Amino acid sequence: MNILHLIKVQRDQLSKAEAKVADEILAAPEEAMNMATAELASRAGVSDPMVSRFCRSVSCNSFPELKVQLAKALAHRASFISEAVSKGDTAHTVIEKRINSNQAALEYLRSHLDTQSIDAAVKAMSGARQIIIAGMGGAAAIAKDAQHKLFRLGIPTVAYDDHLMMRMAAAGASSKDCFLIFSVTGRTNAMIEIAELAKQSQVTLITITNPDSPLAKLADITITSGDELEDTTIYVPMTTRIIILTIIDIIATALALAQGPAAEAQLTKVKHSLDTTKRKASAERKTSKNSKP
Repeated sequence: MNILHLIKVQRDQLSKAEAKVADEILAAPEEAMNMATAELASRAGVSDPMVSRFCRSVSCNSFPELKVQLAKALAHRASFISEAVSKGDTAHTVIEKRINSNQAALEYLRSHLDTQSIDAAVKAMSGARQIIIAGMGGAAAIAKDAQHKLFRLGIPTVAYDDHLMMRMAAAGASSKDCFLIFSVTGRTNAMIEIAELAKQSQVTLITITNPDSPLAKLADITITSGDELEDTTIYVPMTTRIIILTIIDIIATALALAQGPAAEAQLTKVKHSLDTTKRKASAERKTSKNSKP
């Protein structure tokens, strides 16, 4: 995790004065890298010692060390597509780098995924009255993917990407429900508030997030999001998405196995429900083809 990413994710946990320093650096990291301590303190409206205190809060011994870390972070920020590629890469190189990056992410997941957490999540979901899924921003599409896979197993499943709907769903849930939250960093204030509401409803709260985050501390079960593998402040954090989608596949497969023959029958019924639409579409194509002069 580079220093810019670290400052961003820790910003809300800093003191008010330290947060001012963080905001000044995040707003113009290139300028901050060339400032003296007094200049940064003046721009942030804090004292010189507060800058030193801020540096220690983000794991740097001094402001000069922080500036070195800023220089390294800026050197790697040249690409706004992915840290795995560089400007000027050919299509072939991009293909190789993206596939290699995703393969590395899956190997990381193999060694870091906690099987006990997966087992606990599957057990909670299999006995749930309903599964409520929440995801905002980039996690919204992931939440929809999870719903698409899990509802087929016969457990009522709904996914929300609207903040107000999430709050109402969390408040209206019960101890018989599972509430699944996706948040890559686990530091988004809105998601933390929703988790707190869900806990008040006594649901089983499952989070796929950074295990060291405030959101994870609220959860009954936490599964890693692989946040530390990729700087999620870049434009499209692709590797992290691959990890979370794979976790969804693992949970859905394990849940189907846990349900036994009932799940197989349910999946067969859902699949065959589409047969008539396929036949209808095929018939329409034949009719259209035959009607052509």
